[in-house]
Amino acid sequence: MAQPYTIKDFSELEKGELLDLESLFKKEDDLEAIATALLEGTFKAYDLQKKDSLDRFLDFLEFKVKTGRPHIINLAYPAMRMVDRELERKVIQVLNYHLFPDIILRILKFFTRNVHNSDANLSIAFLIEADELIKAIYDTFVLFRNDIFVTDPNRRTLNVKRIQQYPPTKDNTHSSPLDAACRLKYILEFIAIKQRTDHIYTAQDILLTTFKSRPGGSFRPLPRLSSRPL
Repeated sequence: MAQPYTIKDFSELEKGELLDLESLFKKEDDLEAIATALLEGTFKAYDLQKKDSLDRFLDFLEFKVKTGRPHIINLAYPAMRMVDRELERKVIQVLNYHLFPDIILRILKFFTRNVHNSDANLSIAFLIEADELIKAIYDTFVLFRNDIFVTDPNRRTLNVKRIQQYPPTKDNTHSSPLDAACRLKYILEFIAIKQRTDHIYTAQDILLTTFKSRPGGSFRPLPRLSSRPL
C-alpha cells in the first residue's frame, strides 16, 4: 500500500504521481508550507489540458464537500460542508490567503467548466471568503455579461473559453457567456448571503439585464457595466 506523501518528499514526486492531500493537511500545521508544496506541484504540469496540483486540490475539495453534510442557509442555495471542521478551517486559510493569486484562475476554471452541477459550485464557494477572490469572480461575471450580445459566435465565446482553458477552436456548446454569467451570478448571490459583499458588488450590480424602464413604460439601455474597484 502506498505511503502518504509529506512536505519533505513532495519535491521528489515524479510527473503523474498524486499527492495525498488529506494526509498533507492533517499532518502539517504550517499552512504556508502546505501552500508551497501545492504551488511547487504546478511546475510539474506543462500541458494546459492536464491537471496540475492546484486543479487536483480543487478536485479534492469537491470530493470532501460532496461527502460532507448539508449546509443550507437558503433553500434556493443548497450547499455542503466538510465533516472535518479542522480540515475545513485549514483549507479555507490556505485557499484564501496562502494560494493567492495563483488559485484565482483555477477557481474560475472550475466554476465555468462545471456546467452540470451548480450545487458543487456553491460548496466550493462556501470556502471562499477573501475579498480578492470574490472580486475576481465578480469581475469575470461582468466580463461574461458584456459578451452576451456579441453577434459573432466565435468572438462571443472567446473569453469564456480562455477562462475554461479551452482552445478557441473547441465547440461553443459549453462556452456560452450567458450560461457562464448565470453560473457566476448564482455563486455571487450565495456568497452575498453568507457574508457582507456590498463593498464589492450589490444585488443591482449582478443583474443580467442591461435595460431599465423609463417613466411611461418605455425602456432605455443602461451604460456598459464594468467592475468597481475595492
